[in-house]
Amino acid sequence: MSKEDKNPLLEQESFEKKQYKSVEDQKETLYGSNKLSQNDNILESKQKNKKFTPQQWATLLTLAFGNFCIGATISLQAPFFPQEAEKKGATPTEYGLVFGIYQLTMFLAAPLCGKIIAIVTPSFMLNAGIFIIGVASILFGFLDRAPNGNPFVYLALAVRVAEGFGSAAAKTSSYSIIALQFPNSVAKTFSLLETCIGIGLIAGPTIGGALYEVGGYELPFITAGALLLIDGILVYFVLPELDNSKIPRKSGDLFKFYKNLGTGLDFLVVFTTFNCVGFNQATLEPHLRQFNLTPFVLGSTFVISGAIYSITAPIWGWICDRLPSTRPITLMGCIFMSICQLFLGPTTFMPIDTQLWLVIVSLGIFGLAIGCKLVPTFIGALQNTIERGFPNDLTTYGLVSSMFTSAMALGAFVGPTVGGYLLDIIGFRKGTEILFGIEIGLFVLVAVYFVSFRLKLGETRPREPLMDSLTTAIISEGVRTKSISV
Repeated sequence: MSKEDKNPLLEQESFEKKQYKSVEDQKETLYGSNKLSQNDNILESKQKNKKFTPQQWATLLTLAFGNFCIGATISLQAPFFPQEAEKKGATPTEYGLVFGIYQLTMFLAAPLCGKIIAIVTPSFMLNAGIFIIGVASILFGFLDRAPNGNPFVYLALAVRVAEGFGSAAAKTSSYSIIALQFPNSVAKTFSLLETCIGIGLIAGPTIGGALYEVGGYELPFITAGALLLIDGILVYFVLPELDNSKIPRKSGDLFKFYKNLGTGLDFLVVFTTFNCVGFNQATLEPHLRQFNLTPFVLGSTFVISGAIYSITAPIWGWICDRLPSTRPITLMGCIFMSICQLFLGPTTFMPIDTQLWLVIVSLGIFGLAIGCKLVPTFIGALQNTIERGFPNDLTTYGLVSSMFTSAMALGAFVGPTVGGYLLDIIGFRKGTEILFGIEIGLFVLVAVYFVSFRLKLGETRPREPLMDSLTTAIISEGVRTKSISV
């Protein structure tokens, strides 16, 4: 058939097919193939459901054990160090600073570690961090042999600064190793390590008190340091070679993230929580001396709030994922914290004397307050940040986590430092009055924000739950969790 004899209808149909194919190609180029996207999601889901390899299990176990030891090292001195420091001539202000300088060092060193990790590699930074903490812990155990007065205080501060820097290095590198070794289970492994450090923080005072009762001042620190050095050796041999190029280089917009009233309020909620935690860490033991408790029993009282927090944190996470706004739970946390500060002393305007059972009940309420304030704050901050247009990816999680960690570290520094000063000047009971006033003020701020900026803007629409493992276990202290011991 000649070109002149071609059917014009067939030519038109062929032209339309080519046009349709061209349009489809453009759609696929611009927006990506829906089929490929669906297949990628299915593949990603299958990858997430895969079991860990033996190598991954070995890495996870060594990291978990190291985090437990780090948590215990941070908190084990709480039941007996204030009394030992006073024997050395240190004032409550001075040994309060010894407690707080650790967190201040973490606050300042963490960004530096994040900058240099690509140069030194995560594996080296992790081993160096664990080694520094282990050696510093052992050195802290020999401080009872230091001269009385200022030399003792200066040496204690120097060792705690080293511990804080080592912890910042270990924590920063752990996050990177998680992203490299467990790319499909970041939330799960992150929450597991946070839980381990939380358990260490909870058990630390009891273990420290028991070891102190058995072997004196040196035994708790030497034991913890030796275990950390052993873990460092295990990490060196177990951790595989890591491809440092796979670490995400993109960072979130920090200025845009903090340029929000809700984010600033979230920072304040976390700060005040750990401020109360740090206050107790430095001042609760002197307050309880009137009951003549043994070091083991005294250490056990520090566990109460942490145990309550660990038990209730997943429950608060489950509730928050089903509420249109997390602010009411935060308000409840402020109320619980206010009640705790009223009766923990109790405050001087309460016509009640200090009683051990009342202190124990108050510490239980304190554990509820920590969960009510920290869990909804992390969930709400993450939800709010994503709703503001930030991507639902690791960079946004990093921004929220950095805010949480910074507020935690700053509060945990101010709490024991100012707490020791208040104990020195006005005493424990009047010090709790100041914390009570701060919590009342925070309650008013959160309530005003909730009414003015959430209800009026119609932002109480139902929220879809975020990743279950992230929202219910990422703090369980967690975050902070880092302070559960008190």
